[in-house]
Amino acid sequence: MSDSAPGSDVFPASAADALAPDAPDAPEARPGPRIRWAGIVWGLVFAAAAAVGAVMTWTPRALDDLATIVPQLTGATLAAATLMALGTLALICGLVGLLRHAQSAAARRRA
Repeated sequence: MSDSAPGSDVFPASAADALAPDAPDAPEARPGPRIRWAGIVWGLVFAAAAAVGAVMTWTPRALDDLATIVPQLTGATLAAATLMALGTLALICGLVGLLRHAQSAAARRRA
């Protein structure tokens, strides 16, 4: 058994008392939902990649040009393309990190 008397402050008398704004343990107003910057940025990147792919294969002539360029790629051009892709990946991750940091800094300033 417990030493506390019935009606102690462990359980409020009513739900209205528990949610009263002047209650000492009332929850603070929570901010709205966070913006998921990574989803927005990556969505834009994938949309841009899809647009570039569509433009590169839009007409039969563009598709033929692409078919003649691809077999001519060398190891050096593939290595350069890989390094550029990794650099782009680092740039996107850095941008997402900056946006997340700015969002959390703004939330701290508001608090």
